[in-house]
Amino acid sequence: MPKPFDYPSKPIVAPPPTDKVAYGRYLATGKWECYRCHSANFETNNDLEPEKSAGFFGGGNPVADKANLPVVSANITPDKETGIGAWTEEQFSNAVRFGKRPDGQPLSHVMPPMAILTDDEISALWAYLQTVPPVKNAVVRVPVKH
Repeated sequence: MPKPFDYPSKPIVAPPPTDKVAYGRYLATGKWECYRCHSANFETNNDLEPEKSAGFFGGGNPVADKANLPVVSANITPDKETGIGAWTEEQFSNAVRFGKRPDGQPLSHVMPPMAILTDDEISALWAYLQTVPPVKNAVVRVPVKH
């Protein structure tokens, strides 16, 4: 059994929303921990230095759905072929907030819609993800059944 991490010795303060990239990093690696599912595997995540996680934001991490079947997480790096590099910020917003991909198909229920996010939070997440090194990882997408 691994030893648990120590609690922080001082408060963790979010960067100001005006610093979009820093605020987006805080949301993606701290508050919402998006990297945990969207990196290669839970076992290779680096919780102290998320950017050192294998396949950081490159997807492919198997997550169990309602039927306990594996659904792999999406590549959300700015790779234009296998990630979200060809998406617009509006398309990203629609995917995150409403679970709708640019092609009109729904996201898996494993990725719940985050309608609670503000415009500033979506914009910050988008700005930060544009700074993440692209990962070429063509994640096989299983069609969503209704």
